[in-house]
Amino acid sequence: MKRRSFIAMAASAIPALKSSAFASSFERPFTVSAYGGLFEKAFQQYVANIFTEETNIPVKVVSQSGDDAWVFGLVNAIKNGLAPVDLTILKEVDLLRIKKMGDLLKNLDGRQLNNLQSLPSQYHFKSDGALQAVGFIGWYINLTSNLNRLDGPPVDSWIEAFENPDFKDVLALAGFYNGGVVEVVAEVYFEGESTLMSPAGQRAVFDKIRSFKPRVKLWWTGESQMEQGLRSGNVVTGMYPHDVALLLGEEGFPVVSKFPKECAFMNVGYYACPSTSPFSDLAAKFIDFSLRPDIQRTFAEKMKLSPLIGRENAVLSSQDFNLVATEGPIVRPASRAMVESASALQRLWQRTISS
Repeated sequence: MKRRSFIAMAASAIPALKSSAFASSFERPFTVSAYGGLFEKAFQQYVANIFTEETNIPVKVVSQSGDDAWVFGLVNAIKNGLAPVDLTILKEVDLLRIKKMGDLLKNLDGRQLNNLQSLPSQYHFKSDGALQAVGFIGWYINLTSNLNRLDGPPVDSWIEAFENPDFKDVLALAGFYNGGVVEVVAEVYFEGESTLMSPAGQRAVFDKIRSFKPRVKLWWTGESQMEQGLRSGNVVTGMYPHDVALLLGEEGFPVVSKFPKECAFMNVGYYACPSTSPFSDLAAKFIDFSLRPDIQRTFAEKMKLSPLIGRENAVLSSQDFNLVATEGPIVRPASRAMVESASALQRLWQRTISS
């Protein structure tokens, strides 16, 4: 399963950014980027196609990655006056980085977003008081276990995963510094993101990671690696995207994803419109469409993603909501620390997992 098996920026988007169609933006249709693989296919089918059916406005969906290659490729295109896409999906840390690079994103007019009132203000990304990005989906990194390899119930505790001797050499964790391990450890054992704002706090967090590092069988950098580890039985439990685990379960694979009782790690995808896009009005229309209760419900039911407008507004039963989301404790990416201390955190990460 490769729900977010990203297509390399160098192989797809960068050549497109140089094409004449992008240089003259009006020669192309309204374009939205989406994470590659199954996410892109589902997004096209359940979101973009429905938007076109209702409005008669064609939408071209192109693949993007979720890493720095996409962000910096996008930034370079905008600085060169190109409009590769009209809407793209960015995380908060990406938005903070772009904000430091200049006025590269369009301000969004809240008056065009009738459904914005249903979205909690924490998902309204603002720059100098102006709305520049809107959260529309959430996804969790939970503890996923292979039921065939467990003697007891599915693992639902970070502390148990990190410390229980039964899971020595059968644990898998995300293998990149901003994959959630740092934030989870900071939240579970320390004072959360505030701990990561000082060098002493950063060292304490990485000392804790180093303490359970010998127990880790796999530091995965691609979801397919974790899936293979679970399938082979080399991994019994570990961090994995909750939505992907649900899709694997629907295929009959004996895995279960549990929201850890200490906290679930939640990522949020924001729509942002490049400043070079000529289609800002259409971008606002598409954002508003994506925040509609029925479309938020579609994200939950078809794509196993968390609706950001809440269970009641998305008209989901408690059972359906709790399948894809949680109302329990949540830890989010430490975006401010990841931007302000990026070099230090990356250096500490490499020293920790490679030593």
